[in-house]
Amino acid sequence: MSTVTKQKRAVAINPTRSCAPIGAMLATYGVHGALTINHGSQGCATYPRHQMARHFREPIEVATTSLTEKTTIYGGRDNLIAAMENVYERYHPTMITVCSTCLSETIGDDITGIVDEFIEGHPDVDIPIITVNTPSYIGTHITGFDNFLKTVAVDFPVKDKPNGKVNIMPGWVNPGDIREIEAMTRKMGIEGIFLTDYSDTLDGGIYRPKPQFPKGGTTIEELRDSANSLATIALQKHVGGEAAEIYEKQYGIPAYTLPMPIGIENTDKFIKTLSKVTGREISEELRDERARLLDAIIDAHMFLTSLKVAIFGDPDVVEGLVRLAAEIGLEPKFALTSSDFKPWGEDMMKLSDELGLDMEIMMKSDLHELYKKIKEEPVDLIFGTSKGRFIEEDLDIPLIRMGFPIEDRFGYHRRAIVGYRGGIYLVDKITNAVLAKKGLVVSNTLLEKPVEGAD
Repeated sequence: MSTVTKQKRAVAINPTRSCAPIGAMLATYGVHGALTINHGSQGCATYPRHQMARHFREPIEVATTSLTEKTTIYGGRDNLIAAMENVYERYHPTMITVCSTCLSETIGDDITGIVDEFIEGHPDVDIPIITVNTPSYIGTHITGFDNFLKTVAVDFPVKDKPNGKVNIMPGWVNPGDIREIEAMTRKMGIEGIFLTDYSDTLDGGIYRPKPQFPKGGTTIEELRDSANSLATIALQKHVGGEAAEIYEKQYGIPAYTLPMPIGIENTDKFIKTLSKVTGREISEELRDERARLLDAIIDAHMFLTSLKVAIFGDPDVVEGLVRLAAEIGLEPKFALTSSDFKPWGEDMMKLSDELGLDMEIMMKSDLHELYKKIKEEPVDLIFGTSKGRFIEEDLDIPLIRMGFPIEDRFGYHRRAIVGYRGGIYLVDKITNAVLAKKGLVVSNTLLEKPVEGAD
C-alpha cells in the first residue's frame, strides 16, 4: 500500500527545485519579442540565466535592477524605473515582465505601483508591462511559471468574435514537447494558441543577419485573442490549471485541466478532449502513432516487467511518468517532488490505488532523502533530471534523464516525452538502459552479465 511522506529535515541537500523567478523568465521567453526585468540583485538574474543556458544551450537575456546595500535600505524604485527606461529604449520589446525576488519582496517595494508610475510618466511607451510575484521563499520554479500564466489570463485577453482556436497551456516542458503537442493538434486540423510557446525562442537557429529577437513565440495579438477560443486546455494541473479556470470564469471559455500527456492513457485524454471541444475526428495518423506505441510496449515487456523504479521531478511530470511506468510493466517504488502541494499527494494516492501500486510518495523532499531510501530498498532505474547523477554514479543505477535541468547530456531539450511518439522514445530509452546494465540479448533472451570474479 502506498504512503505519503514529507521530509522532516529543514535543510535541503541536493534539492530538485529552482527559484521562482526562473519560471516567470522561462514563460516570458514564450512570448515573441518579450524581455524580463528581474527586480533584485545581480545574482538573482545570473543564476537563472546560467541554469537556462546550460539546459537549452542558448544565450539567455534577462535584465536586472542590480539592487545593492543602499537600495536594499532605501528601496529600489529608482533602479526599476531606470531599468524599464533602458530596456524600452535599447531593445523596444513587445512586452516587459517585471518579476520580483526574495530581496525586493522582503524590503517591500510596491512593484506594481512603480510600474504604474513609470507608465504614467512615459506616455510614449506603448507596450504592456506586467508584474509577477516570484519570491523564492514561496513555492519553486513552477510557481513562478504558474503565476505568470495567471497574470496573462487576467491582463491580456480581449473578448471579440470567436476564432475557432483552442488555448493550450503545455506547462513547464521542453521545446521538443511543445513541438510534439503542436504536431498532434495539426494532425487533427486544429489551430492552437499556446500559452506560452518557447519551442523556437529557446531552440532556434543561426540566421544572418541576426534578428533582434529570436524567431517564434506567442504574439501579443494571440494573447489578446485567447479570450475568443473554443476552450482552454491545461496540460499540467500545477502550471496552468488555475489560469485555465480564470479563462472560464472571466471569459466563459470551458476549461479542461488534464494530466500531462505522457504515455497511452494520458495522451488519449488529451486527444479525446481536442476532439470533443472542436468536433474534429481523431486523425488516422495519430491512431497509427498510438498503435506503434502499443507495439513498442509489447516488444519491450519481457525486459521491463517487474523492474523497480524511482521517479523525481516536478509534480505533473512525476505523476505522468508514474502512469507510464505502470503501463510498460515497471513498478514505481518512490515518487518524489520538492513541492509542498497537498493536492498532489492526494492525486498520487488516487493514482496509486487505481494502478494497485506500493510506493512511497515523497513531498517537499530532496535527493539526499531519496538516496537514503534507495540504499535501504534498491531500485533498478531512476527517472529524473541531471541532479540525480550522484545517485546514479554512487549506487550504479541507470538514470533516465528527463525534465529540467539536463546539464550533463546534449540535446535533451529537443526530445519530446509527451504524446505517442514521446512514449515510443521513452520506451526505447528505458529498455536500452536496462539492456546496457543487465547484459546482452541473444535470440531475444536477456543474458545477465556474469558476477565479477566468478569462474
